[in-house]
Amino acid sequence: MMIEKLPSTYASILNALVELYMMSKRPVKSRDIAEKLSINEGTVRNSMVALRAMGYIESKTGPYGGYVPTQKALEYVKMPTNTVFALDIAPITINKLSTNLYVTGIELLDVINPFSNRALVRVIGDMKNIRIGDNVRIGPTANSRVIIEGVITEKNEGLRELVVAINKLIAIPKVKVDALMSKNVITIKHDSLLKDAAKVFAEKKIRALPIIDDEGRIVGLITTSEIARAYYEGNLNAKVGDYARRDVPTIDKEADLYDAMRLMTVNKIGRLIVVSGGKPVGIITRTDILQYLASLD
Repeated sequence: MMIEKLPSTYASILNALVELYMMSKRPVKSRDIAEKLSINEGTVRNSMVALRAMGYIESKTGPYGGYVPTQKALEYVKMPTNTVFALDIAPITINKLSTNLYVTGIELLDVINPFSNRALVRVIGDMKNIRIGDNVRIGPTANSRVIIEGVITEKNEGLRELVVAINKLIAIPKVKVDALMSKNVITIKHDSLLKDAAKVFAEKKIRALPIIDDEGRIVGLITTSEIARAYYEGNLNAKVGDYARRDVPTIDKEADLYDAMRLMTVNKIGRLIVVSGGKPVGIITRTDILQYLASLD
């Protein structure tokens, strides 16, 4: 079967249709595709006319009607030269700075050309401050678990698209947190004195301690910031429980590496306490993850 290369808008709509149809197993409405892509429903309907003429979709009429992908459509989305991480929302960092831009789709270009590796990136958000030549980091994407680093070579605000020359592309493997965590976690009892915590910080050269109860379950966190506040308030004889942070950033040891990355990004932190049955069993840091990903090159 000869399958032509589709324009990016058609490809996005077709990928959205296939994804929605595979989830529901029933005809898909144009408004559902429009909502998924955050585009005008009229654009979807106009594109469907062309896609139907090319044999990619069929229309079903009636109250439960909509669009259904044909076998040709299914073959298209599987083509390696048209690989699309379809509608995989992901954050974008420009020149190492966070932005309010998000990726809604990534299409790899020139994948069989060893001298040119590029990606067509569709985005939502304000593009006016993006410049050609900016360094960009995309991801990790939610479903395909991909991180792309590169340089912006083209920008089209009308189509809301960027072309990125890829310097690095990493697919995050499915690895459990306990495979990367540091197991020599140091804890402190909830009824210990703050000066005991200060001593541990000085001796172990660390900045945070999980606080445990009499059964070994984590109940809080004490950091050097709390020690400094207690010193300022003249309360160094207080117990760690009096100054404990209750919102402890934890993750289960059986959780996926991607979950750890997402939690660190969302909460803007660099480490997570790894727990099992509510008890701390390790610590995983952003550095642990970066070193692991670097080893995959």
